[in-house]
Amino acid sequence: MSKISIIIPAYNQARYLDRAITSALGQKDADVEVVVVDDGSTDETPAIIARFAAEPRLKSVRQANAGLAGARNRGLAEAAGEYVCFLDADDFYDPEKCAKQAALLDANPDLGFVYCDFTTVDEAGAPCAEQGSVRDIQRTLSGNIFPALAQSGFFPPHTVMIRRQVLDAVGHFDLELGGHADYDLWLRAAAEHRALYLDEKLASYCQHGDSMSKDGDHMVRTRIGTLRKISRLHPDLVGTAMHQLQQSNEDLFQANAFLREVCDKVPAPAAGGGSLKDGDQVHALMKHVSEARVVQGQANQMAVWDVIMNEQPCKALLLQPPLELLFELPTGAPGVFAVQIGLHPDVWDKPEGGACEFQIQIDRRMALAMVIDPTHLPDDRRWHAIRLEVPASPRGNHQISIRTRSPNGANAFRWALCRNPHFSWNPA
Repeated sequence: MSKISIIIPAYNQARYLDRAITSALGQKDADVEVVVVDDGSTDETPAIIARFAAEPRLKSVRQANAGLAGARNRGLAEAAGEYVCFLDADDFYDPEKCAKQAALLDANPDLGFVYCDFTTVDEAGAPCAEQGSVRDIQRTLSGNIFPALAQSGFFPPHTVMIRRQVLDAVGHFDLELGGHADYDLWLRAAAEHRALYLDEKLASYCQHGDSMSKDGDHMVRTRIGTLRKISRLHPDLVGTAMHQLQQSNEDLFQANAFLREVCDKVPAPAAGGGSLKDGDQVHALMKHVSEARVVQGQANQMAVWDVIMNEQPCKALLLQPPLELLFELPTGAPGVFAVQIGLHPDVWDKPEGGACEFQIQIDRRMALAMVIDPTHLPDDRRWHAIRLEVPASPRGNHQISIRTRSPNGANAFRWALCRNPHFSWNPA
């Protein structure tokens, strides 16, 4: 079996690093070397690495902080293996990952790389309640995966084992592409080499509040940069991928149209436990999200999501804290503002989850301040119905502000939801 280099870039993640190194050195029936790159850490990372000083299969280097892509490239410069794997310091491997993937590359010399499925885990390494699978994406998973990969990246870097000669031929990690440098590399490799999907969960992917993927602006910017680059390098392949994407969008449009027709036949529950009276007019805020003004936060912290809570499907407005939206209503008449608020079920069991405060201001006066904490309070795992009486506005129209924030300032995994927010009034 060919020699395998496992490259672990480490920057201020000492609390996970021992687990990552141990999983790399613990690979069964595989000839591995582990290259740990301390990318200028200021925490206990050097001390963690020192614990493995007597291990002949481990090589460590320390450099000034160069970022994730730079650390991986430094690891490649130090690596001697014919096959290469990348393992971030907060992730870890199943003991049989390397042996199984190397056997496939040994047996199939025409393959450029092999990748596997993964398990999403929390900081303690326990599987998260929400799980996905690479195979569930229903795209081409083996062979020429470039069209599928260009439409959407669907595997994290530590699921991959790639030939060193492929890396040297297509080029290493692009320092300008940050959180999408691995996606760029897999696209360049897939453009020229066949891939094979191993349908086993042999890698564990840790989700936590410090993950680079939580930086929305950075990820959008580097994704666009990656797609621009690959379009310049392989325009014909990108053209084919975009054709397939348009076909997929047509299928999705038809499916969504059917679902909307079905959902429209199901009456939505009245928010706040009230009901509309004959002659009432309704201003549904969900239909005017694009007109709302972002007072605090960024526009990409807001979205309209499909949600299933307590086995009831619905659409809801997602307001990722800290965020404040201001809606201008077309009336200043007295009426009722009603909404249901809650946190998305996917975050109820997150260790980093916790309380989220909802604030509602009406005509520049605080009308509601309410804290919901489904992580620690089981009774909060539901929709909370709010109904607020609103007096007439002397300005001639109402302003309604919805704000979400974390009471302790840590905003990881607080996916705040507003269901059916609307203002009703009777013009008679």
